[in-house]
Amino acid sequence: MKNLLLALLLLFSPFSGKTTIHEIMVWNGYMQFLPSSLEMQLGDTIHWLPLDFPSMMHTITSTNIPEGAEAFDELWQAPADTFFQYIPAVTGLYEYVCTPHIPMGMVGSFTVLPLVAGGIKDSWENDMLVYPNPVSDILYLRSAPKDYRFRLCNTQGTEVMSGKIDEFIDVSKLGKGSYVLEIFGDRPRVFYFKKIE
Repeated sequence: MKNLLLALLLLFSPFSGKTTIHEIMVWNGYMQFLPSSLEMQLGDTIHWLPLDFPSMMHTITSTNIPEGAEAFDELWQAPADTFFQYIPAVTGLYEYVCTPHIPMGMVGSFTVLPLVAGGIKDSWENDMLVYPNPVSDILYLRSAPKDYRFRLCNTQGTEVMSGKIDEFIDVSKLGKGSYVLEIFGDRPRVFYFKKIE
């Protein structure tokens, strides 16, 4: 009986695997959260950090969160070493905004997935940062594996560029408009960005 109770306790107790801190950069320059969306597992932490010196006031304000989750509304301003952490306690979609800059599109979201014991966590995808968006010359890729390949397509699905992953992609010769960046490795990832100038 004791062994049965112990087995049931282990089966229904939370999985205590390694948790991850996911960084979201608050970008003052184009008023964006980078990445603007990500997936994480229950028990992981979201950590907002400045990408550049905050020269104006921002907020990190929850707008749509799962039932039972704790709302957040953090004031964000100088000094540049300020940060805000949040540990979701409920699975589901969390949406948030910078209240003064909603008209400029300063919105973000993250999805909290349930823990899967023994599951493989795709750690680089959550840590990868593709910026700036919109872009004029150089699209930077932070934390992308160097042995992966990429393909850039326009909105009609026509490939306009491809190659091996590097720290950046020179998009200066592309025309204005919206593009899709596909990254191929163990499975495809897709990022959308806008080319300006």
